[in-house]
Amino acid sequence: MSTDEAITFEQALARLDQVVARLEGGEVGLEEAVTLFEEGQRHLRACRERLAVAQRRIEELTAEGGPAASPDPAPF
Repeated sequence: MSTDEAITFEQALARLDQVVARLEGGEVGLEEAVTLFEEGQRHLRACRERLAVAQRRIEELTAEGGPAASPDPAPF
């Protein structure tokens, strides 16, 4: 299991925010900026993958007749 797989969505998002803040601050050298950019890309990819998994799961649940798939109540 890679480090990206071991952290939660919230942890990856928080770290991505930190990376972006450092890059936007302009106080890092070129090499560190490239390293931070690469790290940010990994965290962004991890967040997108977790969101896609969550979306697929929600779609599965609603397709299986979960609460979101139940018909609207009849009007009065």
